[in-house]
Amino acid sequence: MSTVISHFYNEEYLLPWWLKHHVPLFEHGILINRGSKDRSVEICKKLAPHWEIRDSKVEEFDALLVDREVMEIEAECKGWKMTLNTTEFLCSPNINQFFSKLKNLDNNMYHLRTIFLVDDPTFGYTAPDPDIPLVKQRHHGFILPHAGRLIHRHTHGNYTIGRHSTNYEFAYFPFIDVPDPAFIIKFYFSPWTEEMKLRKLQIGPTMSANSIHSRLGFQHLVNREELDQAYLHYVQQASDLRLHAVYNWLWELA
Repeated sequence: MSTVISHFYNEEYLLPWWLKHHVPLFEHGILINRGSKDRSVEICKKLAPHWEIRDSKVEEFDALLVDREVMEIEAECKGWKMTLNTTEFLCSPNINQFFSKLKNLDNNMYHLRTIFLVDDPTFGYTAPDPDIPLVKQRHHGFILPHAGRLIHRHTHGNYTIGRHSTNYEFAYFPFIDVPDPAFIIKFYFSPWTEEMKLRKLQIGPTMSANSIHSRLGFQHLVNREELDQAYLHYVQQASDLRLHAVYNWLWELA
């Protein structure tokens, strides 16, 4: 069994792309609604009718409590488990080969590298087409050496806060110079549309006092001007990844 788990809060913009992408990849999905007031639940029921939709026990955005809730849910699931945000898309050229390789490599947890996408304002991107996979419509960004997400078959991920790391031992899943890589594409500052900006700005007002005091999720505590400044900062690190010989084939797999 393979299960993907994801919290969502007013994600009607990204959810159609995310669900169409992941429903064919995983045998099961558990979608955790953190009080959405838009069409998110309706979209989930329509595009993933056989997946579970649950109401979150965490009313405010609290990184510690959200991760704890995820691990409690993971403990109910058998087989391979992966927890992703709605901005994060698992990519692999052949999902059956991917899960076979997980088993054959004989580790219980793997780290998958993340590619952060940031729209180049000079490239001429237009609003993405809702009928075309989002991973085929954007390709500017950057890769950090150790950033990634985890997939595992433990009872739960035993994550550190933010779920980017864990207290378990893990192996790095092959990413470069292999015929069957797997990686995460994260729509970080992409697509840089008004809808995406509003998506980012909505999170800060829902943060718990504990998260604010602890500076957990501090990147969400921004106004529109600060958000634009952050975008301009990350644009400086981004390039057209299709032009890099070591990375351009990734978009052939998307």
